[in-house]
Amino acid sequence: MARKGLIAWAVLGLLGLIFQATLFFKDSLAAHHPKWRPELEYFCKWAGCQIEPLQLADAVVIDHAAIDRLAEPDGNLEALIAINAINADQVLGASLAVLPQWRFQITLRNIQNVSVAMPWIELTLTDAQDKAVMRQVFNPSVLGAPKVLKAGETWAQDLSLRLAHPESDFLGYRLLTFYP
Repeated sequence: MARKGLIAWAVLGLLGLIFQATLFFKDSLAAHHPKWRPELEYFCKWAGCQIEPLQLADAVVIDHAAIDRLAEPDGNLEALIAINAINADQVLGASLAVLPQWRFQITLRNIQNVSVAMPWIELTLTDAQDKAVMRQVFNPSVLGAPKVLKAGETWAQDLSLRLAHPESDFLGYRLLTFYP
């Protein structure tokens, strides 16, 4: 009788481990094995979870990026964003209409063989000593990006930027993709 009890506890423990592993790896399992998705969705409905797009930090690479000053304001670009200086609380006496305008182009590509979540983008403008002068984080959903980048898919964006503090000169920039 004691042996049957031990076997029952071992089976329950194994089922508990399978439950925990499925709960922990559900996003990865759904991305790598799409045919399992209906079963995983049923599991999540029962367990009270949700399958999210896979977030792999090194899956999305920056294929192209450029920042160029525009001679005249360009009304054809998709978005207009004012970048604030680091540690600056507000713009003092500057109208966006008179601030210099910059064109920011970026192309992201998913290099993995599975679909992944679209990452956020951090743009840091730097001075001659590579010290950060201004920084802006872009939420991809605000920019009209898809929620998921399929395997091998690219996404390009062309933005018009105005610096909130044009007297803060910058010579270079750094780009970073990340998941919040």
